[in-house]
Amino acid sequence: MEDILIRHGMIMDGTGRPGYPGDIAVRGGKITAVGDLHACQARQVLEADGLVIAPGFVDAHAHSDASFVQDSSGASKLYQGITTEISGNCGSSPFPCTQQAGQEDEWACESMDAMIRKFESEGWSMAINQAMLVGHGTLREAVMGDAGRKASAEEIHAMQALLEREMKSGAWGLSLGLEYAPGCFADQEELNALGRVVRAYDGLMPCHMRSEGLKIREAIQELLTVGRLSGTHVHVSHLKLDNYHVHGQAEAVWGMLEEARAQGVQVSADMYPYTASCTTLSIRCPRWALDGGTEGLLQMLRSERRGEIVEGIRSHYWNAERAETCIFSDDKGYWPEIVGRTLREVAEEYLHTTDYAEAAAEILLRTHGRVWCIFFVMSEADMMAFLRHDVGIGSDGWALPGDPARVGSRPHPRSYGAIAEFFRLAREKQICTTEEAVRRVTSKATETLGIRDRGTLVPGMIADITVFDPETIAPRATYLDPVRLAVGVRHVLVNGGIALQDGIQTAYRGGIFLRKNPRVCMG
Repeated sequence: MEDILIRHGMIMDGTGRPGYPGDIAVRGGKITAVGDLHACQARQVLEADGLVIAPGFVDAHAHSDASFVQDSSGASKLYQGITTEISGNCGSSPFPCTQQAGQEDEWACESMDAMIRKFESEGWSMAINQAMLVGHGTLREAVMGDAGRKASAEEIHAMQALLEREMKSGAWGLSLGLEYAPGCFADQEELNALGRVVRAYDGLMPCHMRSEGLKIREAIQELLTVGRLSGTHVHVSHLKLDNYHVHGQAEAVWGMLEEARAQGVQVSADMYPYTASCTTLSIRCPRWALDGGTEGLLQMLRSERRGEIVEGIRSHYWNAERAETCIFSDDKGYWPEIVGRTLREVAEEYLHTTDYAEAAAEILLRTHGRVWCIFFVMSEADMMAFLRHDVGIGSDGWALPGDPARVGSRPHPRSYGAIAEFFRLAREKQICTTEEAVRRVTSKATETLGIRDRGTLVPGMIADITVFDPETIAPRATYLDPVRLAVGVRHVLVNGGIALQDGIQTAYRGGIFLRKNPRVCMG
């Protein structure tokens, strides 16, 4: 007697091979049989007639980290068929943190072990799995604080020791956030040294690069140098061209990655299928102004150097033509009236100015440097060009509830639709077959990260399974109305339990923190 039988579906096993009709049996949290199981008996049967049975989808780049504190449902991801997120990205993770940081943030923990112990001992739960990376910025802060300078040899050694401890505990790699403080102050020597630790534990080194616009070629070369000199697998996070001066160069940029692979560098990439990004407004400030982190920036904005920062913002991004490409998505409770408004609107209606760089500086002050923005900075042609290559799909978003009142902000729709939008584009724009789309969000992601017990439908694998309608899977979230759950996913199993049944989420909260089984690489 099996626990669950999913029957009469089209099996797309995650490898990209052609789908075939069949059934899936699950017992004890694992897949026990795949194929024609008409004689199989099970305690519960899920119908999949006319639907695809696939491995659970993997969000290749997420920031959910401790999102379970706000909401255990992870509905924004679950309704897209996502069963696992790769979190701790862009240089930020809840660990390893100092005691001082822990006093400021409930989930800033000394180590990954400490975070998981806290999750389990305090009875927290979540609907989907998390595979955690160590954030380089967090690691650097644990050793150096917010210092905006090159690390000493002793400090690099201390970072290596902390990183090794976390890799031994089961972290999946080290994420870089080189466009943010304090990661932006790291040099090639520091990155290479940390890459050697990641390589020793067969981990992944994803990178929010130092530039995704005017200096993207230099930024890619910096990352490829880490891969070449350390031997680790490097990975471009949310691949894009975010400045109109470099639009049209997608094929040339992708060619750099292919050339590096031909030379023996392990390099891969992920992206989200949208032409707008989302991050903090402070990213538009000159790097020197970020010395000392957010508090350091605020102090300088209150000082005689404010004018220099404004000119840095102006040269980096803002002018009259660009003021409408920024929409404020989250004020963190400091200035709610600006959420959903453009920079132009806020500058002209609230601050009575058409100096948009000066307005940006004032908004940073009034929101304590914590305001988030959606930036419409990419071209659809570049986005489609990248999507047609073998790039992974990651939301760069959070696991959020389906109730707008509980969300309390206007997030980027990618949190609710990145995977679903990829399937829609694959279907309507003929980017690839459904089988290939499934592979891109299942085994490609697990193989890139090194997850060995999920990602394909094979007996013995953990039963993370998504059943969906390939003709209707699509997002409903929009920029103006983002808190809307995707459609087209019928059933979802997480670790062998039913998390979504007949398109409705159940009370089951079976998500866990996945640990890497470290394999020390010789040579």
